[in-house]
Amino acid sequence: MSTAAARKRKREGDAKVSEMEKDAKKVFKAAPGDNLSFDLGETFQGKFAEGITLSEATVTVMNRFAEERKAVTFDEVTLEDKPSNYHPNDVKLETFISRRISLKGAGIISAAMDTVTEAELALALAKMGGIGILHRNLSVEEQSAMVNWVRRKIHFGGMIDKPIVFHENMHFSDMQATIAAHGYTFTSFPIVNDKDCLVGLVTRDEMEFAEHHNPILKDIMKLRCSIVTAPEGTTRIDAYTIMKAKHVKKLPVVTTDGRVKGMYVWSDVRSDEQKRENFSLDHKGNFLVGAAIGVGEDDMRRVKELASAGCPLLVIDSSHGACKPALDQVRRIKLAFQDQFDVVVGNIASYESAMYLLRGEYKPDALKVGIGPGSICTTRQVTGHGIPQLTAVYQVWRAVQDYGKETGYYVPIIADGGIRTSGDIVKCFAAGASAVMMGGIFAGTKESPGQVIQKGGKTFKTVRGMGSRSAMEERSGSRHRYHRESKKTGVTETLTTHQKQKVVPEGVEGLVLLKGTVESVMTELLGGIQAGLSHTGCNNIKEFRNNATFWVQSTAGVSEGRPHDLTDIR
Repeated sequence: MSTAAARKRKREGDAKVSEMEKDAKKVFKAAPGDNLSFDLGETFQGKFAEGITLSEATVTVMNRFAEERKAVTFDEVTLEDKPSNYHPNDVKLETFISRRISLKGAGIISAAMDTVTEAELALALAKMGGIGILHRNLSVEEQSAMVNWVRRKIHFGGMIDKPIVFHENMHFSDMQATIAAHGYTFTSFPIVNDKDCLVGLVTRDEMEFAEHHNPILKDIMKLRCSIVTAPEGTTRIDAYTIMKAKHVKKLPVVTTDGRVKGMYVWSDVRSDEQKRENFSLDHKGNFLVGAAIGVGEDDMRRVKELASAGCPLLVIDSSHGACKPALDQVRRIKLAFQDQFDVVVGNIASYESAMYLLRGEYKPDALKVGIGPGSICTTRQVTGHGIPQLTAVYQVWRAVQDYGKETGYYVPIIADGGIRTSGDIVKCFAAGASAVMMGGIFAGTKESPGQVIQKGGKTFKTVRGMGSRSAMEERSGSRHRYHRESKKTGVTETLTTHQKQKVVPEGVEGLVLLKGTVESVMTELLGGIQAGLSHTGCNNIKEFRNNATFWVQSTAGVSEGRPHDLTDIR
């Protein structure tokens, strides 16, 4: 290409960038309301002014692998135990997932998959110190509504802001039918009159005594005069005090004119009171939740709605994150919304890809690492690309450190994929990660949106990769993630039969055993991580990274470290 032609192309490129900046500022002005540019306490840059440091032993081992062009993953290394003065319960697991957001639950993030993270799981994870990333196979309205629901589910400290109410003239049979039709598992309901004013309360006790006849609700309800209520504006702490003093398990909150504003339930308030210190909350006391977006300009409408809903964290979700569309999307978001979001960009798996993103004019707030390590991902088989996860994390760490030494700008690393145990999470920290993202581990929980299936006397839940054939055929979000949306026809939610035949999947779908609740899974994971850090003689993640010592292990060593010589392992 001639020098003149090169200069012309550069002028055209600069003009296009300038036009993009104008459009972003003009069309996508930051929505009023919640903004992330507040004092979140200590920032990543403040705590790690020189970036994350690793032990000399770790750097030596991982560099030797790199020199030999050998890539390793979790089972190929193990950690050396060291004397410890700490009980596992004393180990603190707070860590950063982006430059301004930290979590108390070991930086655990649920994957943005449509069989893993929707509102219910995101809420359960936030209550355990993690954060859920809502997938983008949802419509713009659905995703932003879920963000709003999760953030406000703590309802100014535990209040149910829209309790299910029944009219006083409704028959008991109609009430039962409504409860059954919606699958309500709770058994206490405020009763209202024609003006929506509270007139009574029906609980399990009233239901049990009404089972042999069919009265109208006002004939069996507890009357308003005998119900303890609280005024609008009552906080969780106030509610806890009132309920404990009055020995009541339900506390309706009413306005000055008698309308039902909300209701506190003792079991929820007591549970929140005991566990609140571990919740993932923003500065206003709302639960933290994130959302996945794509790299297209049309995704800016999604970003605008997420801004209005108060979403603090965006994950630019792409199977190949080191690409110009990803950099352009970061630019658009940062220009239009300034500090309203922290923006995570991924996925990448190499030093060069990390440098490419960090050297963009507008910087990501975290990097997400992992190409092909997930249990449902076939990217490595389909494309021939991807680096085993532990080496990928380390190589991106190297890039972040080298870039930080040049510029003073450091970001956290999120290890995404391939993690099966709490021990794998510990190894991620040792290799340079600050946080981890998991899909398969959470896919089998009660709160995940996957379908429940009975098979062979066992209970399973469905899980599919966002690059699986079914996901890509059904929703445009999956096709965008794998750069499979047609440029000619534009974005369409459905595909023709001919278009479906041209889909190139990079994932599979299958079943995982039902594991119980998010709380039970997180309790086991966090306990394992605490024990892992304690084994190295450390009581926090930062100290652990500086003391961890990797050993390379043989296949025999891997087998030795697992249950063996048993016939009925439970």
